[in-house]
Amino acid sequence: MNYLGALLLGLSAACHAPASDNAQQDTALRKKDTVKFQEVDSSKLVIAGKQAGKIYIGQYMEQVSELMGRPDDGDAAMGSALGIWYEGDEKVLKKNPTVIFSSYRDSNMVIRAVKQVSVAAPEFQTAQGIHTGVRLAELLKAYPLLRKTETYVNAQKDSVFVYDSVADGIAFDLQRDTCTAITIHVKNRPANAVYLPVHPEWKKL
Repeated sequence: MNYLGALLLGLSAACHAPASDNAQQDTALRKKDTVKFQEVDSSKLVIAGKQAGKIYIGQYMEQVSELMGRPDDGDAAMGSALGIWYEGDEKVLKKNPTVIFSSYRDSNMVIRAVKQVSVAAPEFQTAQGIHTGVRLAELLKAYPLLRKTETYVNAQKDSVFVYDSVADGIAFDLQRDTCTAITIHVKNRPANAVYLPVHPEWKKL
């Protein structure tokens, strides 16, 4: 009886061990595939198709002026405008710009509203932790619909590649496989569907 009991106990353990191992493996895989979200300062939160920090699609430019002040640089044509702001000490070096493209809200041509906003400071990030400085491979994991839509070069033969997830309303500038700017735009409308060049110092190929 003792021998039979030991044999049955061994068989029972052998049958249950693989199930336990499989359960642990399934749990590990689920954890690996789960998108990690993290707390982000609302003033720096990037939401595809909606906003970058305090600037959001459809916001009146009067409100933007109250938040940002006068732009440090920009351009205007045919009722549209491109404003560029640099943060604090970066104004002299012209680094980490916030670029806002706006146009008139309607045919009355009275109120201009934000149509697109681009940020470069690494403090701006999505809830998934996407920010400037990350690699293309990481961007593709977060936004599988990303496609290369434009290429720019400058006098030094450097290149900027624009990857856009049109349906999501988010695009990324990349130099040497690294994100240098994040652009939030209207969903299902390409980031390049603007009247003024977002990269005036670069030549579009």
